[in-house]
Amino acid sequence: MAGAVRAARFCSSPVRLTGRTERVDTETGELSVRFSTEGEPDGILLKACGCRRESVCPSCAAVYRADAYQLVVAGLRGGKGAPESVSGHPAVFVTLTAPGFGPVHSRRERDGRALVCRRPRRGESCPHGRRLSCSVRHAEDDERLGEPICVACYDYEAAVLWNASAPELWRRTTIYLRRSLARGAGLSAAELAERARPSYTKVVEYQRRGVVHVHAVIRLDAPGAVVEPPGDGLGLDALVSAMSAAVPLVTVRLPFERDGEAMVARWGEQVDVRPILVRPGAIPAGAVAAYVAKYATKSTEGDGNLDHRLDAEELPYLRLRPHLRKLVDTAWTLGGRPDLEHLRLRAWAHTLGFRGHWLTKSRHYSTTFTALRRARAEWHDDENPETVEHKSWRYVGRGYTTPGDAWLVESAARERDELRRIARAEARAVARLEEAV
Repeated sequence: MAGAVRAARFCSSPVRLTGRTERVDTETGELSVRFSTEGEPDGILLKACGCRRESVCPSCAAVYRADAYQLVVAGLRGGKGAPESVSGHPAVFVTLTAPGFGPVHSRRERDGRALVCRRPRRGESCPHGRRLSCSVRHAEDDERLGEPICVACYDYEAAVLWNASAPELWRRTTIYLRRSLARGAGLSAAELAERARPSYTKVVEYQRRGVVHVHAVIRLDAPGAVVEPPGDGLGLDALVSAMSAAVPLVTVRLPFERDGEAMVARWGEQVDVRPILVRPGAIPAGAVAAYVAKYATKSTEGDGNLDHRLDAEELPYLRLRPHLRKLVDTAWTLGGRPDLEHLRLRAWAHTLGFRGHWLTKSRHYSTTFTALRRARAEWHDDENPETVEHKSWRYVGRGYTTPGDAWLVESAARERDELRRIARAEARAVARLEEAV
């Protein structure tokens, strides 16, 4: 059992299979059994579920996070099919946030010291008579973080519709970036297309207030199948200026009217554009990749209650903090409107209206998750080109059959993680010692 669990990477909810893999020699026609579950414990094979969500399966999420790191860092350093010359291309790390939909409790710091949430201002109160101030210095684990100061004032409909429009906002941002680059370089759109092409990867993160924001790595390349540096005059300063100028211009008209006027979605005022590995003070490529990969395995909320699509029967029994509960209910209600049917908000109520992928990239940025998984499988496989494999498998269930097995796997996974933590700490200590010597 221990070997099967280890082969399944200590997965919390593995797929149980029965069957065999047979190998046929193409020259002699000889048939041999390469693997069969008949000799395995309980007669089954455990296969890792492969879920990216840490709240569902920490072990499989760790593999996904490692793949995400390799995908991002390959586009900054090279490797995994990307040329090493990409390390010299102009690149920036961009953070795009959502606008405000009402005052919420937040944690602010200065020099590592927590500040008052919202300082009181004379006469400042909402239409419902509630004072829009909070004198608390919130701790990092304060459950009030992200909760509206006045629930009645918070624009839940706008928040859900903004989440739904975020993928389109990003698509238009890439278009406006090209226009801004062309304008800054004094080129037409066609001339820019012959000299430069933005490549990117991005990940979506949920803020405590229930809206998404985007972390993106954007790199400038020359057009074409071979990844090369962009043309003259399209360096780092041009990329930083173009991105900073493009973001405020991006808008998406929402299919929703209020007081007779159509609502418009745009990015929030907090926009951060920072260079990567080009000048002093820039962010190291490894740090950027680790930061992006960290959010690739996060869920809508940390307890796993929103890790799956919801149905009407389950909705009343969800255990969520009040603000998230209101956002889910708002998405469900808006999803029942005929004029918003195309947004499929009920299908995406568990993501608070967001309808995109968590991590996406342009075609030429770097490798793919599929390529990384295939390389890992080939590394484990001793496939002989003179043979052909025939696989016959049958699904028999999911997860472990007894609570004892599940507990043993969880304990083994914790022991493995602790050993890895100790090994990393020792490696860092050795590295520091070598530097001192």
